Amino acid sequence: MQSPQAKPKGPVGVAIISAVAFAGGLLSLFGGSSVLSGMATGPFVLAVVVIIFGIFGLALGAGLYTGMGWAWMAGIIIYIVSIGLGVAEIVYGGMVGGIGGIIRIVAGVVIPAYLTRQNVKIFFGKSSPSPGPQT
Repeated sequence: MQSPQAKPKGPVGVAIISAVAFAGGLLSLFGGSSVLSGMATGPFVLAVVVIIFGIFGLALGAGLYTGMGWAWMAGIIIYIVSIGLGVAEIVYGGMVGGIGGIIRIVAGVVIPAYLTRQNVKIFFGKSSPSPGPQT
């Protein structure tokens, strides 16, 4: 039996995005750390920024999966800002950065667009369900 206060099951797209955010966070931590350790080349500052975005990605993945209200707005902001980081990775990040940059730019466009869909906003408590047809 489900309690009246239980959160409804989230849309499948939110589960996918939360997995993408979490995986992207892990990959960002690995990529930034590999530059800092000397295993890869790239600007030090860009590596630090990538590591910070990796930490955000891990937290965001968990927040999106559990339907936390803060994660909805944070997801929109982080993915839009990540478009600029993606461009910087393409320009300054070498081969690995170029691939990561393309992924960041695509995610920075697609994910915020998805998060603004009505059913997704309802899941995060950012919108009310529209009333059904009156009979």
